[in-house]
Amino acid sequence: MRWHRELCNRASLHVVSRERFVLPAWQRAGWKNLSSDTLVAYVNFKRALAELLVCPPGKPGFAAALHGFLQAVAQQRIEDEQVLMPALRKALDVADRRTVFNDIEALYENAPVRTDEPASPEPGQLSVHALLDEAQVVLSSLPNDASASRAS
Repeated sequence: MRWHRELCNRASLHVVSRERFVLPAWQRAGWKNLSSDTLVAYVNFKRALAELLVCPPGKPGFAAALHGFLQAVAQQRIEDEQVLMPALRKALDVADRRTVFNDIEALYENAPVRTDEPASPEPGQLSVHALLDEAQVVLSSLPNDASASRAS
């Protein structure tokens, strides 16, 4: 379904922007004001997105995957507002913050959310098929997880 692809594509842009720009900026700042505990919500968000990618509408378990994703989004938002964004403001100077957010804005402008799959994606373009493959690898590597069996 089109809305499922759009949701997954937009959530994937969130993941890409965080991993390409936000986390490297913190790393350059020496991980100031950021403990590993603050990344738990993000890990849960990525896992819930992976579950949603491998369980599209019409498949058994879709409702549970969507519910889990919505919960992960809500938790990620709380974590971002209460912990991650204040830590980012403290860790980076104004010029670095502007660079990070300009890079994120450029990513969103230059990587439009695709609702159809091109025959061969251009370099740098997000592909739902590639994300699905990655999600299956991630889920299958998790020990003793019921979702791993769905991904196979």
